[in-house]
Amino acid sequence: MERDTTDRHPPVRTELTRTMRDTARRLVGHPFYRGLADGSLPDAALAHFLQQDHWHVLPAYAAAHARCAAVAADRRHALLFSRLGTGTAEDAERRQERVRRWGKDLGLPLADGVPGVLPTTLGYTAFLGAAPARSLPAGTGAVLPAAWLFLLVTDALLTRCVPGSRYAAVIEEWHPGDTYRGLVDVFLGAVEEIAVDCSPAGRRELVTYARHAAYFEWAHVDAAWRQEAWPF
Repeated sequence: MERDTTDRHPPVRTELTRTMRDTARRLVGHPFYRGLADGSLPDAALAHFLQQDHWHVLPAYAAAHARCAAVAADRRHALLFSRLGTGTAEDAERRQERVRRWGKDLGLPLADGVPGVLPTTLGYTAFLGAAPARSLPAGTGAVLPAAWLFLLVTDALLTRCVPGSRYAAVIEEWHPGDTYRGLVDVFLGAVEEIAVDCSPAGRRELVTYARHAAYFEWAHVDAAWRQEAWPF
């Protein structure tokens, strides 16, 4: 029997827009990003975020895309996830080099070699690894917020940045540009297709995992602000 695909829900993009905008607002209002915008952010907090993000979260994010590709039934979705995974893995290496350059230019307290993984990072990367193993909707929801929020937050930082402040050049270089904006739009289109093909339970799972990933994005920034460390 063919499943009823009549529109019983708003588009998943509409449903999640409020969550993403609210999370972006909270992130931009967080002391970490306020300090980044006006130049008052402690060097150690920025170093914490960049190292945990570029050496641990981004590689895990790339791997999560690859795992989504492996479980996607639609060839187009599998190809998109595969390309996003490869692109993210390559971007992580480029960003690591950029962080080293920023470290020299700004005197950031960077670790020698690979920085150790810290508690919130461990939780976030484990979440990213587990979600695609549960289902494609779960994996899709888990990887959606990072890209969407990165665009929203860096857009806001460009408008809030104090010209000539300590991190002004970092903020300008950090913004991914309009090509990335187009890629996020393509990705959101694929997410919508996956949500339409889901059962009601699968759709709920996609939305739930997206919300949890948004919480992890906030916790990731907050951990850097607190300069989180293992207790012993």
